[in-house]
Amino acid sequence: MENLIKELEAIMFDVKSVEARTGGYKNDIDRGINSTSDPELDSFPSKAVKIEEMLTYMLEAKDDMDRVQDSLKDITNKLDTLLDMVEYEAIAKEIR
Repeated sequence: MENLIKELEAIMFDVKSVEARTGGYKNDIDRGINSTSDPELDSFPSKAVKIEEMLTYMLEAKDDMDRVQDSLKDITNKLDTLLDMVEYEAIAKEIR
């Protein structure tokens, strides 16, 4: 049981870490939106610059979301392993 609690605590830490990273990623997206919403960039020659900046922010956001997805897959795998451990313990208890 002690091992299960340690595993749950480790998984909870992972979840909180992903949650904190997503907050930072959202702030990055907000900065990108705000930096490309400058009215001075609405002139014709700067529209290409504005589009390029926005595309850069979008690509960075995509990479961030890929990392979040990978982290969530890792957490899911850990939860699957933990579930297997709990099921194994329940079966072992019945056998005893």
